[in-house]
Amino acid sequence: MVKVRVKYVTGVLREHHDKILEALQLLEKVLSSPSPDPDDVLKLVQFAQRFVDACHHGVEEYILFQGANRSGFPFTGGPIYVMVSEHGVGRYLARMMEELHRAWREGDRNALAELVDYAKLYIEHIAQHIDKENNVLFPMLESTAAEVPASKSVEEIERENEHDKWIAVLEELKKKYGV
Repeated sequence: MVKVRVKYVTGVLREHHDKILEALQLLEKVLSSPSPDPDDVLKLVQFAQRFVDACHHGVEEYILFQGANRSGFPFTGGPIYVMVSEHGVGRYLARMMEELHRAWREGDRNALAELVDYAKLYIEHIAQHIDKENNVLFPMLESTAAEVPASKSVEEIERENEHDKWIAVLEELKKKYGV
């Protein structure tokens, strides 16, 4: 068990948030085109699953939230409970996008419209979630504890979940779509 500086972790998470917001903007742009590229849509759905959920939420759940809870910050009835619950909603919406993408690729004529609807729900959900973390939870945690205990480092979680690969995928798509 190591001690991790809360402001370091929240700083990294805010950087992740900036990239996630760029990906949400890109997902909206790609899906609003008259003829969306299915491969690019899949890359953005996978970004939601692998970068947003596995990597970013992994840092929050394995380090920041767990460390705050172990340091006496309440889970039940508190903002961490809400954030973890919202992670589950985001995970479900990303899975729905994955399934609808598969159906679309297999010729289901209604699947693309449904995918667009679920993507809009995902975009709105994650954008609101980020706003709550950046403007409520992170400042609260930063003022409560300087350090929290953690069994993994930010860098370990990023490495395990291919952080650099997914940022490169995002940057490639941003260039392609001029975002």
